[in-house]
Amino acid sequence: MPGPVWAALCLPLLLAGCDGGNAKLDQASKQQVEVASAASAEIPLVEEFVGQTAAVKLVDVRAKVQGYLTERPFTEGADVKKGDVLFVIDQRPFQAEVDQNKAELEQNQGRLDFAKEQLTRYEKLKDEGTASVQKYESTRAEAIEAAGELAASQAALQNAKLNLDYATVTAPIDGRVSNTLVNIGNLVSAEETLLTTLVQLDPIYVYFSPSEEDYQKMVPFQAKGPLKVSMVLTSGTEFPYQGAVDFVDNQVDPNTGTIKMRAVIPNPDKTQRPGQFVTAKVTLADKHQVLLIPAKAVAQDEGGHYVYVVGKDDKVNRQSVTIGPEYESSYVIEKGVKPGDRVVITGLQKVHAGAQVEIVTPGTKASGKTGADKQDAQASDG
Repeated sequence: MPGPVWAALCLPLLLAGCDGGNAKLDQASKQQVEVASAASAEIPLVEEFVGQTAAVKLVDVRAKVQGYLTERPFTEGADVKKGDVLFVIDQRPFQAEVDQNKAELEQNQGRLDFAKEQLTRYEKLKDEGTASVQKYESTRAEAIEAAGELAASQAALQNAKLNLDYATVTAPIDGRVSNTLVNIGNLVSAEETLLTTLVQLDPIYVYFSPSEEDYQKMVPFQAKGPLKVSMVLTSGTEFPYQGAVDFVDNQVDPNTGTIKMRAVIPNPDKTQRPGQFVTAKVTLADKHQVLLIPAKAVAQDEGGHYVYVVGKDDKVNRQSVTIGPEYESSYVIEKGVKPGDRVVITGLQKVHAGAQVEIVTPGTKASGKTGADKQDAQASDG
């Protein structure tokens, strides 16, 4: 058969063979991906903020009188009750002052009693005309003076007893005591020397400062009642007790654009301490309608968060999203996708906008080969 005729007959067959090969090649080049559908759900609406714990009550324990420390009967770091003895200052000078003022009080009481007797006597003599009015008035003045001296000695005795009481330093509240800052034998000054500190651990405060925008989100929910608050420790463990917001500041800080808030949380085991950094989780609503997608579907670059959405034609579109709080292993999506949208959850680094993909279910890729892998294998066989 002549060469040109043979070529004319074979050309359609060759072209058909090439088309079939290209179709197989196109199919093999598709990246296999797993997808998940964006789904509506009712979940607790929770906002998270950096928080710090603080004591409900924190007391600096100071001496109220000057003297030398003689006793420290408490155990450092122990729990104490209101009224428990923490320190004793040498009581001897104060006891001596009490004794001296008692003696002066008795002496002045005797003077007043005598002055009253004299006043009664001279009042009678004046009425009888045997004593002058001047003598009566003089006696009366002495009685008034004696009464004043008695009152002064009573006040002095009361003050001396108070100082004696102050020589025994007691716990002003129930709480946990810190270490001793002054050792026995040292001189302490009234109202100046800090002896130790005492904190109440149950309950405990958590302070946090949401932005003005976040606070405005809370306002409608806050109107329905106190917002519930829990906290996550730096270890990642959620503290088992839940409290509520009990304070919102009266103004936004113009320097930071935040507003200070506080929650009070039970701490019955006294395991948490003031000054800890925690994550404050504020529950705005127990049930709230949201849109969820798996967290692993969300990527981020300098432009923000985005996902790959697979259309009906199995083409990939890159879609920017606004994410809300994380819930379990998903993100709340506030903007960017709608219910039912299919988002890529595996192989994000191997797909790009406009690419066609092959959707597989978990377990399909038992061989561990993607479409691109298969293409490489076929090329090697050829």
